[in-house]
Amino acid sequence: MLKKSSFPSSLARRFALASAGLAVGALLLTAMASWWLLTRQHDDAMNELAARERDFHSETIGLNLTAVAARMMEVATSTILASALVDSAGKEAYLQPFLAGIKQVNGIPVQVLFTDFEGVGIASNNASFSAEQRAWLSLKLKLGQPASAIFLNGINSELVALAPLVFPRTQSPEGALLYKIALSALHTDDHMKLLWGPALADEPHQTSPVAVPAVFKALDFRIQGISPMDSNRSLSPLYLPILLLVLGVFCAVVVVGAQMASVLTRDLRKLQIFAGALVRDGLSQERAQPTDTEEVASLSSSINQMLDRLYEQRQALTREGEKLTVLADALKQADKRKDEFVAMLAHELRNPLAPIMSGAEVLKLAVQDDPLIQRTGHIISNQAKHMARIIDDLLDISRITRGQVTLKLETIDFATVVAVATEQIRPLIDSSQHHFSVSMPSGPLPVCGDHARLVQVASNLLNNAAKYTPEGGYVDLQVAVEGGELRMTVGDNGSGIDPELMPEIFDLFTQGERSSGRRQGGLGLGLALVKSLVQMHGGRVTAASPGPGKGSRFSVYLPCARMEDLPAPVPTTIATLGPSGHGLQLRLVDDNVEAAQTLAMLLQMDGFDVAVSFDGVSTLQQIQAETKSPDIFILDIGLPDMDGTELAQKLRDFPHLKHTKMIALTGYGQASDKARSLAAGFDYHLVKPVDYAHLKALLVEIADGLKAQA
Repeated sequence: MLKKSSFPSSLARRFALASAGLAVGALLLTAMASWWLLTRQHDDAMNELAARERDFHSETIGLNLTAVAARMMEVATSTILASALVDSAGKEAYLQPFLAGIKQVNGIPVQVLFTDFEGVGIASNNASFSAEQRAWLSLKLKLGQPASAIFLNGINSELVALAPLVFPRTQSPEGALLYKIALSALHTDDHMKLLWGPALADEPHQTSPVAVPAVFKALDFRIQGISPMDSNRSLSPLYLPILLLVLGVFCAVVVVGAQMASVLTRDLRKLQIFAGALVRDGLSQERAQPTDTEEVASLSSSINQMLDRLYEQRQALTREGEKLTVLADALKQADKRKDEFVAMLAHELRNPLAPIMSGAEVLKLAVQDDPLIQRTGHIISNQAKHMARIIDDLLDISRITRGQVTLKLETIDFATVVAVATEQIRPLIDSSQHHFSVSMPSGPLPVCGDHARLVQVASNLLNNAAKYTPEGGYVDLQVAVEGGELRMTVGDNGSGIDPELMPEIFDLFTQGERSSGRRQGGLGLGLALVKSLVQMHGGRVTAASPGPGKGSRFSVYLPCARMEDLPAPVPTTIATLGPSGHGLQLRLVDDNVEAAQTLAMLLQMDGFDVAVSFDGVSTLQQIQAETKSPDIFILDIGLPDMDGTELAQKLRDFPHLKHTKMIALTGYGQASDKARSLAAGFDYHLVKPVDYAHLKALLVEIADGLKAQA
């Protein structure tokens, strides 16, 4: 499920909000851009004012220093003062008053001291120089050049300068004019700072150099700082007015935009209503109406064209669906007729096989001392069993492809599967004089499967190996357990498999090339049946062959079961009928006269008392007339006047036959046929052509049960 968005679903509301958002965005951008431009211009103006103020202070300080230096130089070079220095009367009469008159230059207090050539003071205007300053004076006098320096006096800084007194009558200074001024007297602005000395790399503000006389050049005076206005020159945006203006514009644009959007999307809403009706009512011949809006009209036209094509396609699909329905019904009918035909074909093929197999057994029992008769009987019996196996495979593969086969899964010992399969195939192995070997581990081999179906898998593989191996050839069966799987491999040195045939060897009706040396044919069902049954057991089957004439190997892999799930073996005894069996009464009912007679002959030769009838009505009449009831009924299902199930139900209506054993012996062998016969009252269901040994064993079992009850 999609999460519901808080954004309006209406296109008109979205348009209004988008317009308002764009207008507000544009207003904000304009306001911010204007504020940025104003701030930039304000900053530029303030920077210019600060630079001019620095230049002004720099120029003022430079002029003052120039005036001081010029005045001091004028005093130092005065000849009148020079004569006064050497005349004590002149010093008191002229020099002292003169110095008292130059205490300020341009309003800047100046302390002045005249010294001799050794730096000893001669006269001053009440000046006071520190010992450090006098030591500096003595050092600079020796050089005889003007000099200046900055001295710290507590928290104040003082500018001290030296002007040598050099007169024409001497080459070396006869003294010095030492003067000093306080730097605070030069610079009184708190926002401007007077710097000197080398410039620092991290000086935060721009500076303006001070133009000074040569005597002060080495001090590198400069002005640094901002004006009072510059310290608070940032312009703060007017947030509240801007916010109110933005909200007003937003609301106005939303209202106006909603109205405009409602008008602009009118045709689009009509198209929306049409689409909703189309979804609600389904595809029809109704189409979207044309509009005046170019874009919506184009969209409506495209939708109408699409609907026309969809309608045509739906009509075509409806017609094709009707055809497919008819074809599906026809296929169902054909499949049903095919199933009925296969069942009927199996029944019709099994019916003649029954007397053939019974006749072959009669021959073998009647003339046991004639090898030719015995050989003929074996041939007839084997070929009839082969035909019966083909019929069973055909029915099985038909049921498997329709998903009608249900496995009876239980934990079994696979060794019993091998024993039964080898016993079934032994006659074919012996008749072909094959060298047959079986190799498997000792002890139980538990697997979960349907015993009868696994026997069918093993016997099919062994049957194929025997069929495609020439007389005197080798056939082997190997069983091993590997990695939780049981592997059964059937190998031979027979005709082998062509590599081109290998990918489809397990497909239905796939067979190798028939040759004159091939002793037995087939329908190509056995391997397909093997693969299907193995896969139903959760296993797999593989085939391998070096090539034609080099034999082949088929391996079946099945999951192993737990040893503890294997049931304990039940001891069995083989019962036989001796002369005492002559007292067992059998009633055989079959409309196939030859099949009934040959089976009756075979049973009689084994000591059974057999009565034969060929339809249901005569059977009921004879049962009513007889004084002694049969012990066992063997009934065919497909009788002419009434089927075997109806006959069985009528026989059960006789009180003395309620518990008589009834065996269905019929050519119908599908699961549904067995279910119907058991529901009708039969105790057993055997499929023609019956394996006489199996029938005889069943009769012996029933006889033993009757004896035990007696």
